[in-house]
Amino acid sequence: MKQHFRYLLFASVPLASLLAVPPLVVAHDPYESQHEQAHEYLDAEHQAAHEQLEAQHEAAHQFPMTRREHRRLHRRLAQAHRAQHQELQEQHEAYHGLND
Repeated sequence: MKQHFRYLLFASVPLASLLAVPPLVVAHDPYESQHEQAHEYLDAEHQAAHEQLEAQHEAAHQFPMTRREHRRLHRRLAQAHRAQHQELQEQHEAYHGLND
């Protein structure tokens, strides 16, 4: 019985401390939530852009091509990749008001 009481005491102390401290989610700043949502949106756009480029890359490799055509394909994909990153960077800066 004494051991059961000790177990109950040690189990209840951490639970009581959780109830005494307000959860961080409740104290969360609404601006921070909007900020996180904006970044999650940009991250999703970034991921979608990468998936689109990868799909184009895979589709192009279904057909035979010369070395020159292969290099050209990769150069164009790299240019599109840089352009998409630049667009996302501009959206990010616009959100934070860095372009003013």
